[in-house]
Amino acid sequence: MLVNATETEPVMRLFTAVPLSEEARGAISSWTDGLKKQMSFRKWVHPQDYHITLQFLGDTEAGRVESVIAALRRAAAGQSALELTLHGAGVFGQPSAPRILWTGIDGELEKLHGLYKRITAAMSPLGFPPEDRPYRPHITAARKFTEGHISDGLLRKGPESVSWKADSIVLYRTNMHASPMYEIQEQIKLGN
Repeated sequence: MLVNATETEPVMRLFTAVPLSEEARGAISSWTDGLKKQMSFRKWVHPQDYHITLQFLGDTEAGRVESVIAALRRAAAGQSALELTLHGAGVFGQPSAPRILWTGIDGELEKLHGLYKRITAAMSPLGFPPEDRPYRPHITAARKFTEGHISDGLLRKGPESVSWKADSIVLYRTNMHASPMYEIQEQIKLGN
C-alpha cells in the first residue's frame, strides 16, 4: 500500500474492470505460451491478471474506497450481463517494437461501451474523470517488446475464440512487483 507523502492516509492504486471466465483466461494463456517461443516481451501478464479495463482510477486514499464501491454498485445495478468473445489480437505501438500485445473482444460491444459510460459517469463526481482518449476494450497479454518476430498471422489468429457471460465488474487494487499483480477489492454483480 502506498502512502501519500503529504498525507498519513494509506493510498491504493485502483481500477475497475470486467473479469474473464476461467476458460477465456486459459485460452489466452495457451496462446501466449506458444508466442513466448517466438518473441520476447519484458513482461507477460499473469493469467489471473487478464481483464478488460473499464476505468483506471489511480492512487486513491483508503478512506474513499467505500464511496467508490457504493457508486460502482449503483452503476452496475442498471446494467444487465453481456456476452463477450475473445477475438483476434494486435499491438499498440510500432509493429517492430510494440508497447502492448493484446487480445481483442467481440460480442455485445455496445453493451460493453454502455457499461464503460455508466462507470465513468459514476466515478466522475468522485474526482475520477474519464480519459481523453476513446475507449478501446482489450485484454493486455504482454508489455514492452524486446525481440523476436511478430507476424501478422499470429496476431490475426489470436487465442481460441472463447465466449463467456460477463455478469460482474471488479474493483482491483494493483500490487506493484507482485505476481499476480491485481487483487480484488470488491466484485459487484451486474443488474443487482
